[in-house]
Amino acid sequence: MRVMVTGHCGNIGTTVTEQLRGLGYVVAGFDIAEGSNLLDLEAVKRSAAGCTAVVHLGAIPNDSGGKPEDIMAVNVLGTWHVLLAAEEAAVERVVYFSSAQVFGVAENERFPDYFPVDDAHPRRAMRPYGLSKKLGEDLCEGFTARTGIATISLRPVLVLRPEDYGRIVKKWNADPRSEWEPYWEWGAVVDVRDVADAVAKALTTPLYGHHRAILCAADISGSAPSLELAARLAPDVPVRNKADYSADPWRALFDSAVAENLLGWRPRYRWSDEGNPAEG
Repeated sequence: MRVMVTGHCGNIGTTVTEQLRGLGYVVAGFDIAEGSNLLDLEAVKRSAAGCTAVVHLGAIPNDSGGKPEDIMAVNVLGTWHVLLAAEEAAVERVVYFSSAQVFGVAENERFPDYFPVDDAHPRRAMRPYGLSKKLGEDLCEGFTARTGIATISLRPVLVLRPEDYGRIVKKWNADPRSEWEPYWEWGAVVDVRDVADAVAKALTTPLYGHHRAILCAADISGSAPSLELAARLAPDVPVRNKADYSADPWRALFDSAVAENLLGWRPRYRWSDEGNPAEG
């Protein structure tokens, strides 16, 4: 199977590409690092030709990565170009990389409505990056309704590479306040190897329609159990299913149940194994 992967040279894209090639896929890469431009519709169409699926990772990856107008152009119009190319190539599905930032709860934008944050949580992103990903999800939904081509919007939280765990722990040890200052990110992380596994499953699981799925590790990255940190740093946010945290005090504050039920995906890498910042 030939799969187009946009953003294949990026931090996530390199691992995804390696995983897919290891599974026998032929990867058609498309990345600005190699001179390819998502704003060039004809170039996107040429790359998608002959592919049976598209994995769309290419984007300006955060609010500091470009001007608001550039983020919107690349992340929204670029996504539309990918979808048009996918339609012309008659692919079977599109795996779109959204972000947990669609909920508008990252980088001190606002508090969640509840813990754990799940895929039903309202999308309230207002900053350019999160808003661009929200619009990208909506483009995928409309595209699927019009063409019948299945799409899935994967919503990873903060993605960590293996070398990132030790770097974060070292930073915490040097300044414990850096765990929650200038803002607390709910301890939500996911390993890039688990993200790549989700992509592989999204390409093979029978899918119909459009779906949206959070990707998060099973536990938090934190120096204290989940509800202890939540009570101290976000005391007004209600917690659902508190009994789950009695069974696993370090349970994540983001819920990946959709990814588990839809794709059979379960994260293999826990912060407590990889980072080991605290006993317990």
